[in-house]
Amino acid sequence: MFSLFGQAKVNLLVIDADEVIHLRWQNGKLKQIDQYYASGSDFDRFHVFLENDRKTPFAIVTDVIEEDFRSETVAHVTGADRKALLARKLNHLFRTTRYRTARVIGRESEGRKDDRILFTALTKPDMFEPWLARILAQKIPVLAVTSAAYIMEHFAQSLSVSNAPHLLVVNQEGSSGLRQTYLQKGRVIFGRLTPAGVSRSDSFAELLIEQCDQTRKYLERIKQLPYDVPLQIYVFTPEAFTDERETVKDLLHFHYRSIEELPLTRKIDIKNVQPGAIAYSLISGMRKRAIRNVYAPDSVLRYLKLRKISGALYSMSLIALLGAGIVVGPTLADAASKWEQEARLDERTAPLLIEYEQLTERFPETPIPSAQMEILVETHDRIAQQVVRPNEVMALIGQGLAASPELRLAEVSWYLDEVVAVGSEQSYGEVIVVPEDQRVQQAIIEGRSQVVISVSGMVMSEASFRDATAQVMLFVDALKTQSEYEVTPVKLPINVSSNINVATTVDGGAARGEFAIEIRKEPLQ
Repeated sequence: MFSLFGQAKVNLLVIDADEVIHLRWQNGKLKQIDQYYASGSDFDRFHVFLENDRKTPFAIVTDVIEEDFRSETVAHVTGADRKALLARKLNHLFRTTRYRTARVIGRESEGRKDDRILFTALTKPDMFEPWLARILAQKIPVLAVTSAAYIMEHFAQSLSVSNAPHLLVVNQEGSSGLRQTYLQKGRVIFGRLTPAGVSRSDSFAELLIEQCDQTRKYLERIKQLPYDVPLQIYVFTPEAFTDERETVKDLLHFHYRSIEELPLTRKIDIKNVQPGAIAYSLISGMRKRAIRNVYAPDSVLRYLKLRKISGALYSMSLIALLGAGIVVGPTLADAASKWEQEARLDERTAPLLIEYEQLTERFPETPIPSAQMEILVETHDRIAQQVVRPNEVMALIGQGLAASPELRLAEVSWYLDEVVAVGSEQSYGEVIVVPEDQRVQQAIIEGRSQVVISVSGMVMSEASFRDATAQVMLFVDALKTQSEYEVTPVKLPINVSSNINVATTVDGGAARGEFAIEIRKEPLQ
């Protein structure tokens, strides 16, 4: 299925043997944009249209004879084995086209209970590939390549007849002819297109009975339809051709409906002709926000996938920013509160400072020697260079959390540490016992103090412990972008080294682990 969520409009090409009808789905309505033929001038007109609108995606619907339906029984397998088996069968049956598909339509009730598989393909892709190639050349997403037969599934659903065990939907489509689509429980089993002018009969009613009788005999021969079961036939034409609502002939039960009588017809605007069942099926499917891609391979859907990936990345970025805001928001609010308290304290101390200045003016000047003044200035500068501002560190942590939205912080703590240079006198020889407060004061004066910020919390991952660890390392790498800070992981959700703690748990199928890191400002050189 392709999703129409967020799509304001979608272009559709309905391609038959003679012409291409360009429709647009927009604002709940289906409107014809243009009509093309396979000629150089029309290709040029289509190219100009694409250049002027490269954002609107396309879906392609074929209404051609060259669509092959084959039903076979294969051994019942599942998973990768079934996928490989179907791929081999498709390659064997339809070597000349890449527009092919297979799906399970039932299972045998006796014997080995093999699967019944429907293999279908568009066997003449050169009828629509020139239009598809021009779309892809402009890097416009292609949402689906399907056929009129598969579109009839939406038609059956819109008329509440999709549960019929044996249903033949017959629709007359402009110049393409008479299309018959056989469905079981709302799923396509067989499709057939009879071009206009094939039958010798001048009466549409006679042509209808003749062609439906041929289809019934074929379905009986391939054992898709039992011989004694009535076949319900719903006939849809642009205009009513008979006053009768039902006709019974042998085991063929005909029900006649006019497209004009259906409720959504007023939302279809097609030039020159009355809307057919294909247009009605398209608008019915669009209103449900999904149409199934049947034939387009991955190479055709590549720009659609790129758009989905870019949209997912954009959404993840927004979520990450919101998550970082939620985590860092309380900390920033607390910092703002402390700044307000500091401002109020400055207002209260301002009169005291004025009084202090007045008192100091009364004492005689006591000049300080230049050497002592130099020491004082250097000491002041050295202390100022060791200052770490909380708002800067919290902003740095917030930037790191934007790269790792799965992290949940539990605690941010601070303490002052002494930096001991390798090879200094304190590193070797006799240990001198100094009180802690004096040791820290001396370290500050000598420029050997260092503020250590400890950040701890929890990380969860639906994938693995390794993914949880990767989330923490992304956070560490983001913090390391500031060259003046040294970031060291102390505890990781999973780590194989001998000197680092390991803390991992499994909670409801998700990997959950504790982490802790230390942030240090680089010491003075």
